Amino acid sequence: MISRPWLTGLLLLSFAPAILITPSQMPWILWILPLTATFLITRQRQPVAHPQQETIEVPPEFSLARRSHTPREQWQTTVMRWRAAIETLPEGVMILDHQFAISWFNPEAQNLLGLFAKRDLGQSVLYPLGQPVLDDYLRQGDFSRPLDLPSPINGHRMLNIRFIPMENAQSWLVLVRDITTCYQIDRQQSDFLANVSHELKTPLTVFRGMLELLPELTPDSEQWHSALALMQKQTERMQGVIEDQTALLRLGSRQEYPVCPIDMRTFLKELVEEAKALSGARCHEFVLSVDTEFAFAGNRELLRCVASNLLFNAVHHTPPQSEVRVVWQKDHLNQPTLIVSDNGPGIAAYHLPRLTEKHYRVTFQQSVAADHLPHQGTGLGLALVKQTMDRCRGQLEIASQPGIGSRFACRFPSTSLIRQPDHES
Repeated sequence: MISRPWLTGLLLLSFAPAILITPSQMPWILWILPLTATFLITRQRQPVAHPQQETIEVPPEFSLARRSHTPREQWQTTVMRWRAAIETLPEGVMILDHQFAISWFNPEAQNLLGLFAKRDLGQSVLYPLGQPVLDDYLRQGDFSRPLDLPSPINGHRMLNIRFIPMENAQSWLVLVRDITTCYQIDRQQSDFLANVSHELKTPLTVFRGMLELLPELTPDSEQWHSALALMQKQTERMQGVIEDQTALLRLGSRQEYPVCPIDMRTFLKELVEEAKALSGARCHEFVLSVDTEFAFAGNRELLRCVASNLLFNAVHHTPPQSEVRVVWQKDHLNQPTLIVSDNGPGIAAYHLPRLTEKHYRVTFQQSVAADHLPHQGTGLGLALVKQTMDRCRGQLEIASQPGIGSRFACRFPSTSLIRQPDHES
């Protein structure tokens, strides 16, 4: 359509000359007027060119067309968001009905408790856990305190379970947390206090008796020197307990141990000399074999903890003139390996699984050759070796046979090897 101002102007332009022209010129005017009108109409209808504007795409989640407008859709969206949030929680979550049957659980509860939807949904919570303690807990009905249970799929992991009533106890929200680390710390603290008090009780009793006896003894007499020697021995024992306990606590911490190249031949020679001094008049025979074809990098303090405990144990727990062999080599898996073996009385097989437990001892009555073993250690030596090898990502292997001897092999990871540069011929 032609706009009104254009139309008015066109009519005035067309009819104004008609007043001045003669009748003989009228046909020409009638011929030119339609052509002029057609040109103006065509020009008016052509689209006007505008600069192209940049369009912005709206994300679907912000689009009004995708938003939930009805109350039902809004409720469903809220439920889906809450469920997604619960499924990502680092704690296990279960929902139980009024009879403690499982209605729902999140992935973390599945990992901690070993749950399966097809098997466990609708079942009582007692069925997958299988703990009599939990049955007693539910019967008592006192849910103000949480319950600590071992994991049904891994007995070394400890779980904390809390029951929270919902809807007037018509349903239950159950929270499950892995408290293994906290449980181990508490147990270590309790063991530390119990073991230290037990280990210090004997030396303190000896000191008390000797202090009561010394005033009655003649100075420089045989009994006087015997009492002093006994107190000196108990002092060394107390010092050993404290040092071993401190070392265990340090190994359990996050302390960093720097790594550096170690000359194993010199290092082991020094330890063997210390072992000879420890043997003294018992005259143990030491055999040292060191493979120098490869270089090793590690922490000197940790390596000394491992080697000295194994070597000194061999001296303490073997008869006089026994042979103690120390070997440093690479095994068939290219792992640096320290082996300490002896031809002593050996250890019965039923002791072997517990040798690395703290304060576990093979007592004199249980020993094959008890009359030759007067030494009583702290019971922490092999525990230190085991924990140190774990810290080094290595392995401790123990083999022993009564009447033949014992063999302790410490295998370090192959990553502790130092690649030596190729020498030009």
